[in-house]
Amino acid sequence: MDLLDTADTTVRKRKSADIPARLDRLPVMAPHIVWISILALNLALEYYDNALFAYTMPAIADSTGLSLGQLGTVSSAFFVGMVAGAFAGGWLSDRFGRRQVLVWSTLLYSLGALATAFAPNFEAMILARFVTGVGVQAATSVLLVYVAEMFPSKTRGRFVSILTMGFVVVAPLVALLALVTIPGGGPDTWRHLFIIGSVGLLIAPLVRLVLPESVRWHISRGQFDKAEQIVERLEARALRRGPLSDLPVVTGTDTEQQSLRQVLGNRRVLRVITVVSLGYFGATLGYYLFGNWALYAIVNGLGYSETHAYKVQLIWNVVYCVTPLIALVVMDKVERKTLILITSLVSALPFVLLGVSTSSPVVMSAGGAVAITTGLVLTVFYAYIPEAIPTGARGLGSGIIIGVGRFGGAVSGVLGAALYGGWGLGGVMITAAACYIAFSLIVVMFGPRTTNRSLEGVAAEELSTNT
Repeated sequence: MDLLDTADTTVRKRKSADIPARLDRLPVMAPHIVWISILALNLALEYYDNALFAYTMPAIADSTGLSLGQLGTVSSAFFVGMVAGAFAGGWLSDRFGRRQVLVWSTLLYSLGALATAFAPNFEAMILARFVTGVGVQAATSVLLVYVAEMFPSKTRGRFVSILTMGFVVVAPLVALLALVTIPGGGPDTWRHLFIIGSVGLLIAPLVRLVLPESVRWHISRGQFDKAEQIVERLEARALRRGPLSDLPVVTGTDTEQQSLRQVLGNRRVLRVITVVSLGYFGATLGYYLFGNWALYAIVNGLGYSETHAYKVQLIWNVVYCVTPLIALVVMDKVERKTLILITSLVSALPFVLLGVSTSSPVVMSAGGAVAITTGLVLTVFYAYIPEAIPTGARGLGSGIIIGVGRFGGAVSGVLGAALYGGWGLGGVMITAAACYIAFSLIVVMFGPRTTNRSLEGVAAEELSTNT
């Protein structure tokens, strides 16, 4: 019996290493393009629901009679929902699968958008925005995990860059849509815009039908036959184009077989979660200090008219469109944590210029540069977060990190108000630059290396010791 158990353990170890290695050696094929297109569309809809509320707040106030304080509470409910969604979505995806949670979270945020459109009162609006936040963040967390687990290791960064094009398309689109429809529209125009956000009800079945479940998740649950069937179908397609390369050598043991409790009981994994959480918190805090206060400051501090300020914001959003293109070039050529530090350092100059300058051309160009560099930092984090966590806890670990990051958005409101009141826009922007640099140093010093490495190799290194 002992010999049989030993043989079975050996087979499981070999499969847990060989199947992911076979997945990683695949060339980029049509299925990868279809998958990333669906995921990018999903992410675009999530961002649409996120950004739309900020643009429609004045119209919602006029239509519903909600006070400024009530609108603030409704806005906060969305962020509270995002924190809950990050934790719940990550945990559920470790238990029930990446695709399953992606389908249900897509349905959830779509129903939340629909409920927002038809919300009759303050209480219903709070509930609708909370539900939308839960669905949006659960879907985002699982999207990132899915890309890390199902796309070839040498192209993961580039596919994350393509994924973020969902942001690129929607950011100027929402701004333009709000600018064109709301001022001349009726009192319920904002409701129609939220109905558009429920299109995810049509995307969810597509996710269920087209995307296979994560191979690595199947392995983590001991479902080797299902994992192998998916890989065999992909290999058969790849072989029509020519022979496959030799299997890469993966060091380490069956790290994919670790239970959630075992993985989270490993001190090194907890250290990685802590380190990356701090780095992502700093990046999101700096991002929201810029995003939430720059427009306000150039209107109230520099005296721009609202029309001029919105045009500046639109230009910044358009300039941001080059971010994924830059990321495509550098993501898989530079170590992730090093790239986080480099882009954080580069962002410091335009941050400072935006904070201290009163010249319109400088404000315009510095804000555009900040949009690009901060976008690059977040794009690298989107690839880095799931890569740093072992499969057994990748969903929950990524959810924890992203949830901690969302607290950065919450802190930015209070901190930004205090900084602006004391030192003006300069205090806000210089603090944002300092956040990027200080917290990225923590990641570069203590975070794992992940670029062009197998997830199994990264996990084996992190789980190698409990010290």
